[in-house]
Amino acid sequence: MSATSPSTVGEESPRILSRELVVILCVLALVLLLALTALLSRLYHKKIHTLADAMFAQGEADEQAGQIKTALTDYRNALAYNPSNPLFQFHLAKALAAAGRDEEARSYLLNLLSESPGSGEVNLELARIAKNNNSMADAMRYYQGAMYGEWADDPIAMRWQVRRELCEFLLSRGAVKQAAPEVIALEENIPAGDLARLKIVGQLLLRTQQWARALEVYHTLLAAGPNDEDSLAGAAQAAFQLGQYVMAMEYFDRLPRERREQPDFANRFDMTRQILAADPFLSGLTAEVRAQRVANALALAQTRAENCARQTGQSLEQAPPRTDLQRVYQQGKNVQRDWTPRYLERFPDRLDAAMAYVFSVENAAATACGEPQGDDRALWLLGPSRSVVNP
Repeated sequence: MSATSPSTVGEESPRILSRELVVILCVLALVLLLALTALLSRLYHKKIHTLADAMFAQGEADEQAGQIKTALTDYRNALAYNPSNPLFQFHLAKALAAAGRDEEARSYLLNLLSESPGSGEVNLELARIAKNNNSMADAMRYYQGAMYGEWADDPIAMRWQVRRELCEFLLSRGAVKQAAPEVIALEENIPAGDLARLKIVGQLLLRTQQWARALEVYHTLLAAGPNDEDSLAGAAQAAFQLGQYVMAMEYFDRLPRERREQPDFANRFDMTRQILAADPFLSGLTAEVRAQRVANALALAQTRAENCARQTGQSLEQAPPRTDLQRVYQQGKNVQRDWTPRYLERFPDRLDAAMAYVFSVENAAATACGEPQGDDRALWLLGPSRSVVNP
């Protein structure tokens, strides 16, 4: 076996070094290519996102300008460049809903809701779509989801606004009983000193016929602004409905004449004046005036009973009496001839019994012939307020 010559070893070493150098250079070139590719990819995606953001911003501007169709195109273009962006999808859904394309909007929103079931914004938009489609159950479900959902900015204020919108929705559908507890919750979540929201709740309490609560709210508002017309009007309406006619007149009198003469107030104001003019229980009246008012009320009640009997074909002399009107009329028949102004003035302790008879006749006639009008209506409305004073 022959030994390798020194010259042969020296020739192979450079070859090995050159191969290693080539490999290293190839690796370096590959690394550079990968880095360049990554850089170009980042630049590409940055450019794509920049274009998407620009199209989205243009969509927002078009939507605010009322150009819904153009906004739809902008949002779709933005999504073409960034299809997984939930903000873009949400705004496209809102624009679709604004364009009346509820089913398409609903599809986007349901996808978003599946990913973020606690989103207050998504639930609210779904509630509005359900409301527009008269889907009461869905609207209630999504409004509840919005009220108790997550909000990025000022969640307390947003939940209050959502509840208010729910109240308006229920009232628009005539669901007064369902709206009432929501209005109470709305009142209970008003920040201290927020008079603007208190005014909103005052009106909602009137619309849900929660008169006592409404009156308390308006007392608070009037303590802060004694001459505020809306608060005076609300207090007058609440006091009227509660049968507190003296208080109602005080608020009516503080309103400008132009406001009292508006159609929604004129009838209530006139009726309050009639009630107070007929009420024999007002403080400050002389015995003579009280007696005369009771005598007038008895005459009106008798006429009302007779007219109602003719209208319904009843005989007030029917024996034995069969209807409530006949029974009530005959119960007072034996004593009402003695209830003259002079008699009542001499025996003021008979006033309550005489007026109780009047209220009974008016109620029986209202049941048989419908709600009375004119002077009889004043007596009919006065009755419940008197029963509160003397239950």
